[in-house]
Amino acid sequence: MKRAQRNLADRAALLAKKNSNRQEAKELAQLIDNLKNSSHMIEPELNQLKAKHAELAKELKNMKAAIDHHESNLAQISNTIKQKKQEMLTKVKEGKAIRSNLENIPKSAEEDKQQIGEVDVIQLKALKAIQDVLNL
Repeated sequence: MKRAQRNLADRAALLAKKNSNRQEAKELAQLIDNLKNSSHMIEPELNQLKAKHAELAKELKNMKAAIDHHESNLAQISNTIKQKKQEMLTKVKEGKAIRSNLENIPKSAEEDKQQIGEVDVIQLKALKAIQDVLNL
């Protein structure tokens, strides 16, 4: 009788374990199905994220190129400013030299024009006098 009771108890324990395992197997199967379905849902989002990543990488590359271009322009501006300052200094020196040369010329442009006019009048008078003498 003890043996029969023990067999019943063992059988009941094994059946409980069997039912428990079956229930856990069903839950695991459901979890596997859920994971399969979620992977189908995750893949499109992952692909979208990868595409966005590629787009942003391209944008970053373009942004770096633009930054490099602007930095190069800034460097050129600085060099150009130095060059133009040197050119301006040269022009100022030339202007001073021209002013000094103008100051060294004794008469003004008006006086020179007046003198040329007077010489022209004298030449015309001399020419007229020669013509008058030749026509005698």
